[in-house]
Amino acid sequence: MRLKDRVALISGSGSGIGEATAKRLASEGAAVVVVDLNEEGATRVAGEIRSSGGKAEVLRANIGNPAEVEGMIKFAVDKFGRLDILHNNAIRLYTGRVGEMTLEQWRKSIDIGLTAYWYATRCALEVMVRQGRGAIVNTGSVSGIAADYGLGAYNAIKAGVINLTRATAIEYARKGIRCNAVCPGAILTPPILKSRRANPENARRSEEIIPMGRYGEPSEIANVVLFLVSDESSYVNGTCIVADGGLLAHTGIPSVTGHGADW
Repeated sequence: MRLKDRVALISGSGSGIGEATAKRLASEGAAVVVVDLNEEGATRVAGEIRSSGGKAEVLRANIGNPAEVEGMIKFAVDKFGRLDILHNNAIRLYTGRVGEMTLEQWRKSIDIGLTAYWYATRCALEVMVRQGRGAIVNTGSVSGIAADYGLGAYNAIKAGVINLTRATAIEYARKGIRCNAVCPGAILTPPILKSRRANPENARRSEEIIPMGRYGEPSEIANVVLFLVSDESSYVNGTCIVADGGLLAHTGIPSVTGHGADW
């Protein structure tokens, strides 16, 4: 068991990547705090972890509220006595062109997608520095490395998350704390499943441009997070691991020979 006796907190773990990560870390021995605004989802995930023999506690929290961010870190320490792993994962997505978004939408995007990650990190660091060890993983995105049409706010916050990761990593490395990011591509999370049902043709085109020819599964991202919080990645710090089926490896320019991914 790679995470025996360790305590992990995952925000946004009532579904999608967070759910898969909570279950994966629990399967490796971690006691997991399942945090989500959707209490029903979080309760379901924690129940499934317990049914599988793992340890899990549930907390409903809105990470856009600083007091609730403080509360979730305190909750983990009160329940388990320590905090070894923080996975900042929750997000709220607003779509729209840069010139058409409202100020309120922009500010909420930043508050939940970037400021909350920083504040959770700040609160967790108070615990981890005292312990002399800890691992933080932030969910970035390929959208923090390249841009998308209609996702300007998301692009901005994920780029910020990636560099927040680097800053945290270099400042706290000698305190025994590592910080890394996972940057998923198109993953079959609830928002993408909903989008795929609503616009199957767009989903088909999206799959076509991914060299592997498919969307990723949440469990495939959870496996990356597991690596980053385990001792197997003990010399990995301040990096961003892209898991996108090869999407960013391609320039996007059509083949000059006529041979594409299906050759």
